[in-house]
Amino acid sequence: MRKSWFHTFAKPLGVVLLLSVLTLAGCGGGGSGKPGSGVNVTIGSKKDADGRLLAEMYTLLLQQQGYNVTTKLGLGDTPFLDSAIKSGAVDIYPEFTGTAQSTYKLKPSQDAHQAYTTVKDYYEQTLHLTWLDAAFGLNDSYAICTSQGNATKFNLKSVGDLTAQNGKLNIASQSDGIDAAINPVQQGYGVTFAKVTKIDEQLSFDAVKKGDVDLMVCYTTDPAIVTNSFVVLTDPKGVFPNYNPAPVVRDQLLSKSPSIKDFLNPLAAKLTTADQVDLIKQVSVDNKTVQDVAKAYLVKQGLLPA
Repeated sequence: MRKSWFHTFAKPLGVVLLLSVLTLAGCGGGGSGKPGSGVNVTIGSKKDADGRLLAEMYTLLLQQQGYNVTTKLGLGDTPFLDSAIKSGAVDIYPEFTGTAQSTYKLKPSQDAHQAYTTVKDYYEQTLHLTWLDAAFGLNDSYAICTSQGNATKFNLKSVGDLTAQNGKLNIASQSDGIDAAINPVQQGYGVTFAKVTKIDEQLSFDAVKKGDVDLMVCYTTDPAIVTNSFVVLTDPKGVFPNYNPAPVVRDQLLSKSPSIKDFLNPLAAKLTTADQVDLIKQVSVDNKTVQDVAKAYLVKQGLLPA
């Protein structure tokens, strides 16, 4: 009995159609048509609002491209995130050039671009981690600040004025502020403190107001400086290094998906210190969610669709 047309051609045609479907699915990274589909990424951040906002921006930008992102905001301080990315517990997190310099005792530089090159080269050659583009328009540095009452009482306007109070004043600092702020002030200005107390930066404002300490190390982008009417001491010698943020990415992830840099790098050119102060205020003072604030900013900058 002669085979019908259907019996003759249906099986080969079915194979061709199946192969076509599989081919299209492979090209689309799982069928979504987005480059990040099927790629798992874990993004972490430190506890401060600055880091949480940046990490959330990275998350939203990669999710837009189809990446399967697990976001872990506020994991810990610098040592914890440094260990997490080296171990593979996180794949990406926002770090600052000045923090990296102090963490690994790299040669400091007051030139922002040189500082970035130094940390980028060290991380790549020694840690197998890649620094993507840095936001040179955003400098989240450190400063010494205090209440207006203390500034008047001790006649403080600049860091240099602290030498008149050597050995008399107590200062509070978050753990990363010891190497990044207190040590440079002591070495650059010859300042000595009666006591250095390690506490969270946000708790330091109340500690100063209550009189538990006289001074504190603050982040220059912290809106609490304004809401608490604190005085930031000027730094005429420029001892505080530049703190420009960038995404730090595991090389293993970039090998798997090199286009990640194309999706995250455009953010660097948009970020400014003034913008970040406003964004942090929305989170820390106005009690908006990190996700809502980050998304609204990316939409405003044209990096996400409205």
